[in-house]
Amino acid sequence: MAIDTGQHYDYELNELLYRQLGIPRPDHFLEVGSSTPVQQTADVLLRTADVLRAAPPAAVIVIGDTNSTLGCALAASKEGIPVVHVEAGLRAAEPNLPEEANRRVVDALAQLLCAPCEGAADRLRVEHAPGAVVVTGDVARDVLIRNLRIAPAPSAQRPFALATAHRAALTASRAALADLVSGLGTIDLPVRLPLHPRTRAALDRFGLMEALPPSVEIGPPLGYLELLAAVRDAAVVVTDSGGVQREAYWLGTPCVTIRTETEWEETVAAGANALVPPGTACEQLATVVDRQRRLRATRAWSADAYGEGDAASRVADAIGGLLD
Repeated sequence: MAIDTGQHYDYELNELLYRQLGIPRPDHFLEVGSSTPVQQTADVLLRTADVLRAAPPAAVIVIGDTNSTLGCALAASKEGIPVVHVEAGLRAAEPNLPEEANRRVVDALAQLLCAPCEGAADRLRVEHAPGAVVVTGDVARDVLIRNLRIAPAPSAQRPFALATAHRAALTASRAALADLVSGLGTIDLPVRLPLHPRTRAALDRFGLMEALPPSVEIGPPLGYLELLAAVRDAAVVVTDSGGVQREAYWLGTPCVTIRTETEWEETVAAGANALVPPGTACEQLATVVDRQRRLRATRAWSADAYGEGDAASRVADAIGGLLD
Protein backbone atom coordinates (compact mmCIF):
# COMPACT_ATOMS: atom_id res chain seq x y z
CA MET A 1 0.00 0.00 0.00
CA ALA A 2 1.42 3.39 -1.01
CA ILE A 3 0.33 6.79 0.35
CA ASP A 4 1.06 10.15 -1.30
CA THR A 5 0.29 12.91 1.18
CA GLY A 6 0.16 15.65 -1.45
CA GLN A 7 2.59 17.86 0.47
CA HIS A 8 4.26 18.48 -2.88
CA TYR A 9 1.43 19.22 -5.28
CA ASP A 10 3.08 21.30 -8.03
CA TYR A 11 3.12 19.38 -11.34
CA GLU A 12 6.92 19.31 -11.68
CA LEU A 13 7.35 18.28 -8.04
CA ASN A 14 4.71 15.55 -7.97
CA GLU A 15 2.73 14.37 -11.00
CA LEU A 16 5.70 14.54 -13.36
CA LEU A 17 7.66 12.15 -11.13
CA TYR A 18 5.06 9.42 -11.58
CA ARG A 19 5.10 9.87 -15.35
CA GLN A 20 8.85 10.13 -15.85
CA LEU A 21 9.91 7.33 -13.51
CA GLY A 22 7.07 4.92 -14.22
CA ILE A 23 5.99 4.84 -10.58
CA PRO A 24 2.59 3.18 -9.97
CA ARG A 25 -0.10 5.53 -8.76
CA PRO A 26 -0.48 5.57 -4.95
CA ASP A 27 -3.29 3.66 -3.33
CA HIS A 28 -4.20 6.75 -1.32
CA PHE A 29 -3.69 10.44 -2.16
CA LEU A 30 -4.28 12.57 0.95
CA GLU A 31 -4.31 16.01 -0.75
CA VAL A 32 -2.95 17.92 2.25
CA GLY A 33 -1.54 20.68 0.01
CA SER A 34 0.07 23.83 1.33
CA SER A 35 -0.56 25.12 4.84
CA THR A 36 1.27 26.10 8.01
CA PRO A 37 3.73 23.43 9.24
CA VAL A 38 1.51 22.64 12.22
CA GLN A 39 -1.66 22.32 10.15
CA GLN A 40 0.08 20.34 7.43
CA THR A 41 1.57 17.87 9.92
CA ALA A 42 -1.78 17.50 11.70
CA ASP A 43 -3.60 16.87 8.41
CA VAL A 44 -1.07 14.21 7.41
CA LEU A 45 -1.33 12.55 10.83
CA LEU A 46 -5.13 12.43 10.87
CA ARG A 47 -5.61 11.36 7.26
CA THR A 48 -2.86 8.74 7.45
CA ALA A 49 -4.33 7.33 10.65
CA ASP A 50 -7.69 6.87 8.91
CA VAL A 51 -5.98 4.87 6.14
CA LEU A 52 -3.99 2.75 8.60
CA ARG A 53 -7.03 1.92 10.70
CA ALA A 54 -8.96 0.79 7.62
CA ALA A 55 -6.17 -1.56 6.45
CA PRO A 56 -3.38 -1.96 9.03
CA PRO A 57 -0.03 -2.81 7.38
CA ALA A 58 2.78 -4.83 8.94
CA ALA A 59 4.99 -1.71 8.99
CA VAL A 60 5.03 1.90 7.80
CA ILE A 61 8.09 3.11 5.88
CA VAL A 62 8.82 6.84 5.94
CA ILE A 63 11.73 8.61 4.26
CA GLY A 64 13.55 11.83 4.97
CA ASP A 65 12.57 14.69 7.26
CA THR A 66 9.51 16.43 5.82
CA ASN A 67 6.24 17.22 7.57
CA SER A 68 4.82 14.18 5.77
CA THR A 69 7.57 12.02 7.28
CA LEU A 70 6.69 13.19 10.77
CA GLY A 71 2.91 13.03 10.33
CA CYS A 72 2.97 9.50 8.91
CA ALA A 73 5.38 8.27 11.61
CA LEU A 74 3.21 9.71 14.38
CA ALA A 75 0.09 8.13 12.89
CA ALA A 76 1.76 4.72 12.68
CA SER A 77 3.12 4.98 16.20
CA LYS A 78 -0.26 5.94 17.64
CA GLU A 79 -1.86 3.03 15.79
CA GLY A 80 0.73 0.60 17.17
CA ILE A 81 2.35 -0.12 13.79
CA PRO A 82 6.17 -0.44 13.51
CA VAL A 83 7.90 2.52 11.86
CA VAL A 84 10.86 2.18 9.47
CA HIS A 85 12.82 5.41 8.95
CA VAL A 86 14.83 5.54 5.74
CA GLU A 87 17.51 8.26 5.80
CA ALA A 88 17.86 8.06 9.59
CA GLY A 89 20.56 9.61 11.73
CA LEU A 90 21.17 12.89 9.90
CA ARG A 91 21.63 15.91 12.15
CA ALA A 92 22.12 19.68 11.99
CA ALA A 93 22.78 22.27 14.68
CA GLU A 94 21.13 25.14 12.78
CA PRO A 95 18.69 26.91 15.16
CA ASN A 96 14.96 26.48 14.48
CA LEU A 97 15.49 24.16 11.49
CA PRO A 98 12.06 22.52 10.93
CA GLU A 99 13.56 19.38 9.39
CA GLU A 100 15.71 18.79 12.46
CA ALA A 101 12.71 18.48 14.78
CA ASN A 102 11.02 16.14 12.30
CA ARG A 103 13.97 13.78 11.91
CA ARG A 104 14.77 13.60 15.62
CA VAL A 105 11.20 12.71 16.55
CA VAL A 106 10.94 10.09 13.81
CA ASP A 107 14.28 8.54 14.84
CA ALA A 108 12.94 8.26 18.40
CA LEU A 109 9.74 6.54 17.19
CA ALA A 110 11.17 4.11 14.63
CA GLN A 111 11.73 0.43 15.29
CA LEU A 112 14.12 0.25 12.32
CA LEU A 113 16.58 3.03 11.44
CA CYS A 114 18.06 2.79 7.95
CA ALA A 115 21.13 5.05 7.96
CA PRO A 116 22.59 6.25 4.64
CA CYS A 117 26.20 6.08 5.87
CA GLU A 118 28.39 4.94 8.76
CA GLY A 119 28.52 8.44 10.25
CA ALA A 120 24.74 8.60 10.58
CA ALA A 121 24.64 5.11 12.10
CA ASP A 122 27.35 5.99 14.62
CA ARG A 123 25.39 9.09 15.63
CA LEU A 124 22.26 7.04 16.29
CA ARG A 125 24.21 4.63 18.45
CA VAL A 126 25.77 7.46 20.45
CA GLU A 127 22.27 8.88 20.99
CA HIS A 128 21.05 5.42 22.13
CA ALA A 129 18.26 5.45 19.56
CA PRO A 130 15.72 2.80 20.59
CA GLY A 131 15.37 1.18 17.16
CA ALA A 132 17.64 -1.26 15.36
CA VAL A 133 20.29 0.62 13.34
CA VAL A 134 21.32 -0.65 9.90
CA VAL A 135 23.60 1.01 7.34
CA THR A 136 21.77 0.67 4.03
CA GLY A 137 23.14 3.49 1.87
CA ASP A 138 21.00 6.14 0.23
CA VAL A 139 18.04 5.07 -1.92
CA ALA A 140 18.36 8.36 -3.84
CA ARG A 141 21.53 6.96 -5.43
CA ASP A 142 19.61 3.88 -6.54
CA VAL A 143 17.08 6.15 -8.24
CA LEU A 144 19.79 8.23 -9.91
CA ILE A 145 21.66 5.22 -11.29
CA ARG A 146 18.48 3.66 -12.59
CA ASN A 147 17.22 6.79 -14.34
CA LEU A 148 20.29 8.70 -15.48
CA ARG A 149 20.26 6.78 -18.77
CA ILE A 150 16.84 8.23 -19.65
CA ALA A 151 17.68 11.81 -18.67
CA PRO A 152 17.96 14.30 -21.55
CA ALA A 153 21.23 13.86 -23.45
CA PRO A 154 23.99 16.46 -23.08
CA SER A 155 23.93 19.21 -25.68
CA ALA A 156 26.62 21.58 -26.92
CA GLN A 157 26.36 24.70 -24.80
CA ARG A 158 28.40 27.33 -23.01
CA PRO A 159 29.51 26.44 -19.47
CA PHE A 160 26.87 27.49 -16.95
CA ALA A 161 26.13 27.43 -13.24
CA LEU A 162 22.94 25.79 -11.97
CA ALA A 163 21.35 27.39 -8.91
CA THR A 164 18.42 26.22 -6.78
CA ALA A 165 16.99 27.69 -3.57
CA HIS A 166 13.90 26.84 -1.55
CA ARG A 167 14.67 26.72 2.19
CA ALA A 168 13.06 29.14 4.64
CA ALA A 169 16.48 30.49 5.67
CA LEU A 170 16.59 32.13 2.24
CA THR A 171 12.96 32.57 1.21
CA ALA A 172 11.69 34.01 4.51
CA SER A 173 14.33 36.73 4.70
CA ARG A 174 14.48 39.57 2.21
CA ALA A 175 18.07 40.34 3.18
CA ALA A 176 19.26 36.73 2.71
CA LEU A 177 17.41 36.31 -0.59
CA ALA A 178 18.64 39.67 -1.91
CA ASP A 179 22.20 38.69 -0.96
CA LEU A 180 21.87 35.39 -2.85
CA VAL A 181 20.49 37.14 -5.92
CA SER A 182 23.39 39.59 -5.89
CA GLY A 183 25.87 36.81 -5.18
CA LEU A 184 24.73 34.80 -8.19
CA GLY A 185 25.52 37.83 -10.32
CA THR A 186 29.17 37.76 -9.17
CA ILE A 187 29.80 34.29 -10.63
CA ASP A 188 31.80 34.41 -13.85
CA LEU A 189 29.27 32.18 -15.63
CA PRO A 190 25.69 32.46 -16.85
CA VAL A 191 23.39 31.13 -14.13
CA ARG A 192 20.27 29.03 -14.64
CA LEU A 193 17.82 29.40 -11.76
CA PRO A 194 14.72 27.16 -11.96
CA LEU A 195 12.34 28.58 -9.37
CA HIS A 196 10.65 26.54 -6.68
CA PRO A 197 7.11 27.95 -6.15
CA ARG A 198 8.12 29.20 -2.69
CA THR A 199 11.14 31.01 -4.11
CA ARG A 200 9.18 32.64 -6.92
CA ALA A 201 6.61 33.84 -4.41
CA ALA A 202 9.36 35.24 -2.18
CA LEU A 203 11.04 37.08 -5.06
CA ASP A 204 7.69 38.64 -5.95
CA ARG A 205 6.82 39.45 -2.34
CA PHE A 206 10.14 41.17 -1.68
CA GLY A 207 10.21 42.98 -5.03
CA LEU A 208 13.43 41.24 -6.07
CA MET A 209 12.46 40.06 -9.55
CA GLU A 210 13.69 43.36 -10.93
CA ALA A 211 16.96 42.97 -9.01
CA LEU A 212 17.95 39.75 -10.78
CA PRO A 213 21.34 40.25 -12.49
CA PRO A 214 21.38 39.97 -16.32
CA SER A 215 23.48 36.80 -16.07
CA VAL A 216 20.74 34.98 -14.10
CA GLU A 217 18.07 33.23 -16.18
CA ILE A 218 15.00 32.16 -14.24
CA GLY A 219 12.62 29.39 -15.26
CA PRO A 220 9.97 27.00 -13.94
CA PRO A 221 10.81 24.07 -11.65
CA LEU A 222 12.57 21.22 -13.42
CA GLY A 223 11.31 17.65 -13.49
CA TYR A 224 13.53 15.03 -11.89
CA LEU A 225 15.13 13.90 -15.15
CA GLU A 226 15.67 17.45 -16.37
CA LEU A 227 17.26 18.38 -13.04
CA LEU A 228 19.58 15.37 -13.20
CA ALA A 229 20.68 16.44 -16.67
CA ALA A 230 21.22 20.03 -15.54
CA VAL A 231 23.31 18.96 -12.52
CA ARG A 232 25.33 16.59 -14.74
CA ASP A 233 25.99 19.26 -17.38
CA ALA A 234 26.63 22.26 -15.12
CA ALA A 235 30.13 23.59 -14.49
CA VAL A 236 29.12 24.15 -10.86
CA VAL A 237 25.98 23.89 -8.74
CA VAL A 238 24.85 26.44 -6.13
CA THR A 239 22.06 25.13 -3.92
CA ASP A 240 20.46 24.81 -0.50
CA SER A 241 18.94 21.41 -1.34
CA GLY A 242 20.18 18.21 0.27
CA GLY A 243 19.05 16.22 -2.75
CA VAL A 244 20.91 18.42 -5.22
CA GLN A 245 24.06 18.30 -3.07
CA ARG A 246 24.13 14.51 -3.30
CA GLU A 247 23.28 14.44 -7.00
CA ALA A 248 26.18 16.80 -7.71
CA TYR A 249 28.45 14.60 -5.57
CA TRP A 250 27.43 11.44 -7.42
CA LEU A 251 27.65 13.06 -10.86
CA GLY A 252 31.05 14.66 -10.30
CA THR A 253 29.87 18.28 -10.45
CA PRO A 254 31.41 20.71 -7.93
CA CYS A 255 28.85 22.13 -5.50
CA VAL A 256 28.50 25.17 -3.26
CA THR A 257 25.80 24.97 -0.59
CA ILE A 258 24.22 28.16 0.76
CA ARG A 259 24.02 27.04 4.37
CA THR A 260 26.15 27.25 7.51
CA GLU A 261 26.31 23.44 7.63
CA THR A 262 25.06 20.37 5.80
CA GLU A 263 23.70 17.07 7.02
CA TRP A 264 25.59 15.50 4.11
CA GLU A 265 28.96 16.31 5.64
CA GLU A 266 30.74 13.54 3.73
CA THR A 267 30.35 15.59 0.55
CA VAL A 268 32.31 18.44 2.15
CA ALA A 269 34.97 16.07 3.52
CA ALA A 270 35.44 14.69 -0.01
CA GLY A 271 35.97 18.18 -1.45
CA ALA A 272 32.86 17.87 -3.61
CA ASN A 273 30.94 20.50 -1.66
CA ALA A 274 31.71 23.78 0.11
CA LEU A 275 29.58 25.94 2.39
CA VAL A 276 28.69 29.63 2.07
CA PRO A 277 26.50 30.92 4.93
CA PRO A 278 23.27 32.74 3.99
CA GLY A 279 23.84 36.47 3.91
CA THR A 280 27.45 36.18 2.74
CA ALA A 281 26.96 35.13 -0.89
CA CYS A 282 27.64 38.57 -2.33
CA GLU A 283 30.99 38.60 -0.55
CA GLN A 284 32.07 34.94 -0.79
CA LEU A 285 30.22 33.06 -3.53
CA ALA A 286 32.35 33.90 -6.56
CA THR A 287 35.58 33.01 -4.73
CA VAL A 288 34.24 29.71 -3.42
CA VAL A 289 32.79 28.76 -6.81
CA ASP A 290 36.16 29.39 -8.47
CA ARG A 291 37.92 27.33 -5.81
CA GLN A 292 35.51 24.41 -6.20
CA ARG A 293 35.94 24.42 -9.98
CA ARG A 294 39.74 24.47 -9.71
CA LEU A 295 39.68 21.67 -7.15
CA ARG A 296 37.50 19.51 -9.40
CA ALA A 297 39.87 20.08 -12.30
CA THR A 298 42.82 18.71 -10.31
CA ARG A 299 41.31 15.65 -8.62
CA ALA A 300 38.29 13.39 -8.47
CA TRP A 301 36.45 12.15 -5.40
CA SER A 302 34.98 8.80 -4.45
CA ALA A 303 31.20 8.82 -4.85
CA ASP A 304 30.52 5.89 -2.53
CA ALA A 305 30.04 7.54 0.87
CA TYR A 306 26.32 6.70 0.71
CA GLY A 307 26.56 3.24 -0.78
CA GLU A 308 26.94 1.88 -4.27
CA GLY A 309 23.34 1.99 -5.49
CA ASP A 310 21.92 -1.08 -3.73
CA ALA A 311 20.25 0.70 -0.81
CA ALA A 312 16.69 -0.36 -1.67
CA SER A 313 17.54 -4.05 -1.47
CA ARG A 314 19.37 -3.48 1.81
CA VAL A 315 16.33 -1.67 3.22
CA ALA A 316 14.08 -4.54 2.08
CA ASP A 317 16.35 -7.09 3.73
CA ALA A 318 16.36 -5.10 6.97
CA ILE A 319 12.56 -4.85 6.96
CA GLY A 320 12.36 -8.61 6.38
CA GLY A 321 14.49 -9.13 9.45
CA LEU A 322 12.32 -6.78 11.48
CA LEU A 323 9.13 -8.62 10.57
CA ASP A 324 10.45 -12.19 10.95
